[in-house]
Amino acid sequence: MSSTRFDIIVVGAGIAGLTSALALQRDGASVAVLDRHRAGTEASWAGGGILCPLYAWRYPQPVLALAADGMRRYADLLASLDSNVDPERWVTGMEILDPVGEGESIESISVTLASAGIAHQWRPQGKHDDDALWLPEVANVRNPYLLDALVDTLIARDIELREQCAADKVLLSEGRVSGVSTSEGDLHADRVVITAGAWSEALIPGLPAGSLFPVRGQMLRLEPRSENGLDRILMENGVYLIPRRDGSVVVGSTVEYAGFDKTVDAEAQARLHTHACRLWPQLAGARITHRWAGLRPGSSDEIPLLGEHPSIAGLWVNTGGFRNGLAMAPATAELLAHRMAGRPTSMDPAPYRLERLIES
Repeated sequence: MSSTRFDIIVVGAGIAGLTSALALQRDGASVAVLDRHRAGTEASWAGGGILCPLYAWRYPQPVLALAADGMRRYADLLASLDSNVDPERWVTGMEILDPVGEGESIESISVTLASAGIAHQWRPQGKHDDDALWLPEVANVRNPYLLDALVDTLIARDIELREQCAADKVLLSEGRVSGVSTSEGDLHADRVVITAGAWSEALIPGLPAGSLFPVRGQMLRLEPRSENGLDRILMENGVYLIPRRDGSVVVGSTVEYAGFDKTVDAEAQARLHTHACRLWPQLAGARITHRWAGLRPGSSDEIPLLGEHPSIAGLWVNTGGFRNGLAMAPATAELLAHRMAGRPTSMDPAPYRLERLIES
């Protein structure tokens, strides 16, 4: 019979929850991971898998710092997994055709990228007045394969994974966390980590309404007939094309504030497809094989929440990655594990603390 007591319960089995569980177990804790559906089937599954922020210089510095650190950690993370599934990490580089926006310059963008340790080059192009931005070290992964590999690793390392187990609320006792009330009954733990993505807000007592919210992103996948496949991530006007090793191309993505609605909208899909064909004309006759949408976890100040609840001891949070949750995941998991163990951290944790949104 499965246990009902653990050292740590992680609520949410997306990229944040799975990587957090692995990092926490490495410190010797008994860990259980819960998910209301099947592991890895929400935003982490739905994204394009680009391991770098899009237009990175437009994000708050704490976001860029986490994402850049996550990028550097991915190769080691994948090498450490106990799975026969290949996540298909592919260092294709990313070319951005319209990098310079209003109030920006090549110089300012270069300074920001250099400060984050992101290699870049500027390339002349005839399509725009400004040069294209080439990021040679950017990689992408097949999200579903990555998540399958992480789940395999949890199972191989005896981390309990409870799917179809919805968390209703956090259990409290004398001002500290004592477990989680779930659809399968109460589970007990000295510490609980909320990694439930766009559904996290309801599980964090005291968090003001609207602090965390879903942001819909629609995607499509095409199979070009051209023998000369796309060899890089290509981006313009917020639309990106991601090549896969099998020759298919993933196109994304919309940014829509539509609540918890994952409907695929024909008009939005048509806009993505039209723009994709302008970016790479070989897609004009390609067969569309899949259309889908996911709900990213946005936060009210665009910065993730990572830290302990200011007034509930033992309740920790790792969520709010918005469009960069996948890129950040190895870094957020390490930062969380170090903080929960009381070890020094290589990155300043202050910008991510819950105190900025919750008054203790």
